[in-house]
Amino acid sequence: MAPSGTETNYPQLLYPKGKAPSQKKSMSYYSYLSNFQMVQEGVGNDAWDDLKESSVGVFLSFYESAPIWSAKLVHYILTHQLIVKKYYEIWSLIDCQPIRLSLIEFGEITGLNIEPFNVEDTFDVDHRDFWGELQVSPAIGPNLVELRKVVNSCSKWSFEKRRSVGWLCILHIAVYGMAPTSRIPLETAKRVLDAGAFERYPWGRIACKSFLVKYNQKLII
Repeated sequence: MAPSGTETNYPQLLYPKGKAPSQKKSMSYYSYLSNFQMVQEGVGNDAWDDLKESSVGVFLSFYESAPIWSAKLVHYILTHQLIVKKYYEIWSLIDCQPIRLSLIEFGEITGLNIEPFNVEDTFDVDHRDFWGELQVSPAIGPNLVELRKVVNSCSKWSFEKRRSVGWLCILHIAVYGMAPTSRIPLETAKRVLDAGAFERYPWGRIACKSFLVKYNQKLII
C-alpha cells in the first residue's frame, strides 16, 4: 500500500468511476467446471483418479472442491483494472495498491507447468486409429460436442483410452476454455496418446495465454 501523503501515479483505470459494467452482467467464457461431472461418470473411477494425479489434475481437484465465488469481490477486482500495454497481464488497483496477474502468478496459483516450450520436443504419434474410435477426422482435433458422445460410450474401453478421453476433455473444458464447437489444436491433442509427452508439456502456458487472450478480447459484456 502506498504510504500516506505520498502521491503515486498509476495508469488510468479501464473503467472511469461510475462507468463500470453492472455486477449483473457476466464475462463471456466457456470454461464451465460443471462439465466435469459427465467426464467423471464416463471415464470411470480408475481413470478419474489417475487424471487427478496428472499434470492437469488441479482442474479436477478444483471442480471437486465445489468453490463458492464472491461475485461482489470478483466484480470489484475486474472493474478496478488499470490500462496497461502488456496484453498478457492484468493489473487492478485494490485499496490504493496495484496487484498483478501474469504467467508467473498463474503458475504459482495453479501449480501448472509454465516452463518455456522446448523447441526440441518434436513429439508425434500415429493417432488415426484412436481418432477413428472418437469418430473424428484425423486431420483435426476433437471438439466438446464430439467428446460428450465419446464420454457417454467409452465405459468399456481400456484404461489408457479412457484416460486419453479424460485428458482431451480437460484440455477443451479447462486448459483452452473453448466454445463447445471449437476444436483442440491437433498437435497438442495428439499428446494424450503418450503419457510422457503429455505430462512434460507446459500446459500452464497454454491455459494462462488462453484465459488472458479471451479475457482481453471480451472483457465484461
